Amino acid sequence: MNRKKMTQSISALLLVFLLAFSLCGTVMAAGGDGSGGGGGNGSGNGSGTSTDTTTTDITTAPGSGDGSGGGSTEPLTLVTATPANNATAVAVDSPITLEFSKNVAYATVRDSNIKAVTLWAGKDQIPANVTTADDQLQPDLRDFITITPTEALKEGTVYTVKVDTTLSAKSGAVLTTPVEINFTTMAPVVAANTSSNMILLVGLGALAVVIVIVAVLVAKRKKA
Repeated sequence: MNRKKMTQSISALLLVFLLAFSLCGTVMAAGGDGSGGGGGNGSGNGSGTSTDTTTTDITTAPGSGDGSGGGSTEPLTLVTATPANNATAVAVDSPITLEFSKNVAYATVRDSNIKAVTLWAGKDQIPANVTTADDQLQPDLRDFITITPTEALKEGTVYTVKVDTTLSAKSGAVLTTPVEINFTTMAPVVAANTSSNMILLVGLGALAVVIVIVAVLVAKRKKA
C-alpha cells in the first residue's frame, strides 16, 4: 500500500469514528432521564420542598378572651396547615401539623378532637397517630394538632388531611365546616438511563479500536 492510499485509509477511519461518536452524543442527549425537570406547580417551586402555609387572620376584641386561645364568641377556625393546602413536592417525612384559633388540646375535648382528624390517600385511610400537647404543661402548643403516619408515605402521591365538624375547643366553639388539606409528596428520582450508559461504552470502545488501527498503520509506514 503506497503512502497516499494509507493516508486516505486513516482519514476514512477517523471520519467514520467522528460520525459514530457524534451519533452517540445525540442519542444520549435525547435519551436523558429528565430528572432535572421542574416539578413545580407554576409558582417556581420546581422539585423543592414546599414550605408555604395557609393563613387566616383571627381578630379578637379586647377583653373578650376566655383563656382558651380565642374569644368566647369567635368560631373555631383553621389558622395554618403544614404542609399548606395544595402543596407539591412535599418530602415524605415532612411533619403534618394543624393550628387552630382556639385551645383544642384541653382535657375535656382532647380525645374527641383526636378522632376528628384523619389522613387519606384517595379513598384509603392512612394509619396515623393524631396527637396534641398537654395544654397545662405546654400552653404555647394548645392550639396545635399533629398527624404522624405510622407507615412511610409514598412518593408522588396525593394525600388529604380531613377534619370533621366534631372538632371543638375548650370554650365550646366548634368547627362550622369540614376542613380538607391536600398535598402531594415529592416524585421519585428516576435512575440514570441504562441505554445511554451502553451507548457511551460503545463509543469509547470504538475510539480505542480506531486508535489501535491508526497506531498500527503509522508503525507500518515507518518500517516501509
